[in-house]
Parts: sequence; structure tokens; C-alpha cells
Amino acid sequence: MNVVSFPQRIRLVEWQTLAAERMAPLYAEETERWQRLLEWDMTARWQEIERRRRQGLASGIVAMDDATNIHGWCHFGVRERALRIEAFVADNDDIAQMMLDRLLSAPALTFIERVSAFLFTDHHSLAQALRARGLAVDRYWYLGRELNTVAPPALQGLRRWRIEDSLATAALFGRAYESQIATRPFAPLGTQEQWFGYINELTCGAYGTILPEASVCLTAGPDKLTAVAIVTRVGESTAHLAQLAVDPQMRRKRLGMQLMEMVSAAAARVGCRRLTVIVAGVNRPARSMFENEARFRAMGSFLAAGTLAPQRATRPLARGRALVTRR
Repeated sequence: MNVVSFPQRIRLVEWQTLAAERMAPLYAEETERWQRLLEWDMTARWQEIERRRRQGLASGIVAMDDATNIHGWCHFGVRERALRIEAFVADNDDIAQMMLDRLLSAPALTFIERVSAFLFTDHHSLAQALRARGLAVDRYWYLGRELNTVAPPALQGLRRWRIEDSLATAALFGRAYESQIATRPFAPLGTQEQWFGYINELTCGAYGTILPEASVCLTAGPDKLTAVAIVTRVGESTAHLAQLAVDPQMRRKRLGMQLMEMVSAAAARVGCRRLTVIVAGVNRPARSMFENEARFRAMGSFLAAGTLAPQRATRPLARGRALVTRR
């Protein structure tokens, strides 16, 4: 984006008003950043979002000065009465505050029951700004390691994970995770419907393309799973452990470590050289396992924020109102 020369008048516009040529550099900048820092190829994701933007199916706002230079933008969606902020870029704190005021104003949240954000951002004051608006905030850590081609002995009952396992997987996630976590970017209420919807997002490419060779589950009779590891490919040589869940009754048996080593070897066999995973900051035992036992290292982090009862801005920014910022 452009370096701001103050004083500048900044106003917000709906991103549908911009030509594709104006959006392309914004997507390219984010694509390069994800690839350089996370080894995650977002090209197809942004292409799909741009297609939906042109059709009026994807929402976003852009912060623009009087010379039509862009100084901030965000992408968000509303589904099942939940506002999900999925990208947020701003040149400075004032522009970030302006964009948040628009997103979280009382009129914008009239029919919204929940708010969530999951952002790959280094905007230092954004966490404080979200907390000031009533959202809980957590930091999710993106960890990675070189793949291990040596797999441990196969577990009894282990097989490839299939799409037909979605209902049993949703039930397992419901047992394995806390019921409600406002900052969790997936299934914050922990209902079976939300878990099933999250699994559908996994299989539809929201978090990379499923690697069937490396996605496995451990069965415990008809329609019941005791452990699941779902792996996606997020880059040409990067596999991502999108989910690793073990039934609470089967914990402390090192199943998680065994599954992780198995999927590492399987991903290596199909040409990947790195395995990554995202771990919630509040989940200290999981982060300790990955970093201390499995030799993962931090590659980056995401800002996660959410609330199950959104706090409306008491003095929302009027639509089309300009912001004048000074150095």
C-alpha cells in the first residue's frame, strides 16, 4: 500500500466499487507475505475471494484518500448470524480504528449474534482495539518443522480418514475440545452443527487441499473415532496438520505424537518437506508437545478474537464520513 503523507483525508468505501486492477496489488502483497513468512500459498484463495467480490458475494471495505490511494482494507463475511473478519490491513492505528468502528457499529451488528476474527497481522495495537470493543483476544502460534520420513509402527484400527467420517469426526471434536471458546476461529459454540460445518470447510479447501494419503483416523467400533489427524497441502512443499484430536479417554498414551509422526512420514512420501500446525496460545500443553517433543519452531502467529455477545459501538462512524489524520 501507500505511505501516508499527513494531513490526509481518509474515507471508507465498499470494495465492490473498485475495479479488479485496484484489488490485484492488495492480494499480491498478502500472497507474497504468506508465502515468504509461512510458506503458505494463498493464490487460489484470493482468486476465489475476488471472484466472489465481483459477484457481490464477498464483503469488504477499503480506506482511501482523496487521491484514491489505498491505506487499508479488510475482508469479512456474515454466516449464521456471525460476523467473521478474515483479513485486516491498515497503514496506521487511526485507519485501523476507523475500519473497526465501521465493522462493529450498532447498525452493522443489528442482526449479528457473534463476532470473530482470525488475522495474520503484525498490527501492534489491533489486539488492544479489539479488547476495547468487548472482544476476547488470544494469539495462535504457527509452528513448523522439517518432515520425518520414518514412521512409527501402525496402530491397530488405524486407516485413512474419509469424508464419510465427518459426523463421527464432529462428535470426536465435541468431546475433545472445550464446549465454548469465544476466541476459537472455528466452532466457537462447540455445537455438533458448528463442528460439522468446520469439517465441511476443511474438505472444501478453506485451509488448503486435503492430503488423503496423510489424513488418518483411529476407529473404535461402528461410527466412532478415538483419534483423527487431518492434513492439508498449503504450499507446493508444505503440509499442514489442520486437526489433531484425541478422545479424552485415550489421552496420556502418546497417541497424538504417534499420529503426528505417521502423518509426517506420509506427507514426505508425497513430496512435502515441511509440516506446519497452528496452536492456540491458551493451549500450553499442546504447544509444549509440538515445540519440546516434536521439534517444531515458531514461524509466525495469528491474532484471534471473538465474542459471543458483541458490544455495539455507542458512537458509530457515519457512513461515508471522512477521517483526517495528522503526524
